[in-house]
Amino acid sequence: MSNTPRKVLVLGIDSPVASRVYKWARAGHLPTIARLIDEGVYCNNCLVPFPTITPPNWTTIATGACAGTHGITDMTHHDPGTRLDRVYYPWDSSYNHAETIWEAAEKIGKKSIVFNWPCTWPPKMKDGYQIAGYGLGVNDFKRGLLRAEFGKQLLAYEMLLSTEPYPDSCDIILGKARGWNGVEHSADAMEAAVELSLPKPMVPMKPVTWHLLVDRSGDSGYDTVLVASSKTKAGVYCRLRQGEWSGNIEDVFETAEGPRQARFRMKLLELSPTADNLRIYLPGLFATSGWGYPESIEKEIVSERGLPCPSLGYRAWLGEWIDPQTWVEATALEHTFMVDATKYLFSKPWDMFFIHIHTPDMFYHAASADVEPLVAADKDSVPMMQDLDLRLHQSVDRALGEIIEAAGDDALVVVVSDHGCKAKANQFNVNDVLERAGLTVFEPDEGPRAPVFREDMLTRKVDYSRTKALGVRFVHIYINLKGRDPDGIVEPEDYASVQDEIIKALHEYVDPKTGLKPISLALRREDARLLGLFGNTVSDVVYAVDPRFASEHGYHLPTARFGSGDLRGLLIISGPGVKKGEILERNVSLMDVVPTICYLADLPVPAQCEGAVIYQSLEDPNAKSKEVQLLQRLVERQKRLLSHPPVC
Repeated sequence: MSNTPRKVLVLGIDSPVASRVYKWARAGHLPTIARLIDEGVYCNNCLVPFPTITPPNWTTIATGACAGTHGITDMTHHDPGTRLDRVYYPWDSSYNHAETIWEAAEKIGKKSIVFNWPCTWPPKMKDGYQIAGYGLGVNDFKRGLLRAEFGKQLLAYEMLLSTEPYPDSCDIILGKARGWNGVEHSADAMEAAVELSLPKPMVPMKPVTWHLLVDRSGDSGYDTVLVASSKTKAGVYCRLRQGEWSGNIEDVFETAEGPRQARFRMKLLELSPTADNLRIYLPGLFATSGWGYPESIEKEIVSERGLPCPSLGYRAWLGEWIDPQTWVEATALEHTFMVDATKYLFSKPWDMFFIHIHTPDMFYHAASADVEPLVAADKDSVPMMQDLDLRLHQSVDRALGEIIEAAGDDALVVVVSDHGCKAKANQFNVNDVLERAGLTVFEPDEGPRAPVFREDMLTRKVDYSRTKALGVRFVHIYINLKGRDPDGIVEPEDYASVQDEIIKALHEYVDPKTGLKPISLALRREDARLLGLFGNTVSDVVYAVDPRFASEHGYHLPTARFGSGDLRGLLIISGPGVKKGEILERNVSLMDVVPTICYLADLPVPAQCEGAVIYQSLEDPNAKSKEVQLLQRLVERQKRLLSHPPVC
């Protein structure tokens, strides 16, 4: 087929608001996205799976299978037969029971590059390249028990060194500089020994102390900071002025599993002339190994401009460590590493490329309410926050543009998201509803109640001897069933009636603050098949929350909207065989991405794929049948010739 694409690029963006992206692209702010829309098909009603959350939906994109089929049915996973509040992150590839498109393509000799695709580590393919896939970024790691492994890093997460107290910052206490060997400084220079906090390491790290030398180059006050691992010339990492970033730095750090090499850089955010205010920001300490397949590829990838970061900014922004410009710059380090690594990987033989970029999701979890006029606490700052939102998307757009250019011509390009997003609104906790109905009983409070971040992070101890049902994970409510659950009290013959009790309690509940009913849908387990949720990883009652409540996504239906927010997905298809400049209004599903790629690129369909070809996106939906008909005619003509020997 003459218009079969030479390469396939699947470019994933996590949690963009599709309508917002479309508006920015049309206004000229996202030139790469705009070009793809002009040269391809924009799907205006991309309905993502439910729940609208990362692990199941990226797995659906990769397999063409619904959540019940591939087995990842929420942000977290619960094993039947274990205590109800015992949940795990399903980022390990073993949780996915469906074949991915790159596994299917490998059977016919196609080579794939899979870059930072959630829930795909360790790799299942044998002849290809994979970067990360066990979290949200290259050094991010989400595997194991929820509380134990939340947000771990291969070495260490973001850090702030500061003379002023900030949440979780490393204290800088300055005194007169003494004992520096081979490092010139003025008589007025000051120093500090700073013990790094080394937050959230995947492997415990030995304590690390860095040395700061604060100096002046003239009469206008302190203006430079030197950072070193020791008070020697050989230990110097960098010397910075306010607003400057260091280049990439490498050093070895001791961990419980032995020495690990790290790459990092830092920015001098603030240095007052008197040195009373001093702040240094580190995006983290990033392992240079442990994230690549085959392992040899890690040493081959070189990025002097970027870092193998997790998606950055969430913690630093909420702690008021950084300003908008620093957030944009730090995020660009991650995107630059992705681009540099991709360009190198493109020098290898490859046929398909898959990448996941998490930037919008990280921003919205930190600042969704700040960009939404309906709920923003500081209305005056909304334009500034909306500008920051755009700038982060522009960084993504530039990265996509460089990747597409490096791939060359005649590539099929699919830009896709796992879900959209809306602003965090009125607080809602399903266990409060169940508690009011007498279905859930907690032990007496032992002090102030911690704020609820997610449903699967219970902040109170459950009294299972009196609890009939418990909400865990994002959209799941489990009945405490005898014979199945370790602490079960509900008799099997009462199972259906307790389901009814739960659904009745959910639908009757009225939020006392707003007067609204927070529940938009509540289904028995057996009826949740309508939403693609079935199998032993689905709870006894599944529910969805009105978008005027709860966090940015996850709890809400794929059609939910609130203010300028929208949970629908982003889907753009461009390349050989695809219509140009088409806005497709029909419903499409993330399950349809894989079969459409397979149809256009002549690839085998993954074994459990359940989606359909998006025929309305094709230049000629009947091109394949026409090709078959032509081949049949050629065969018949050949048969006719062979059946009539030459006349002598």
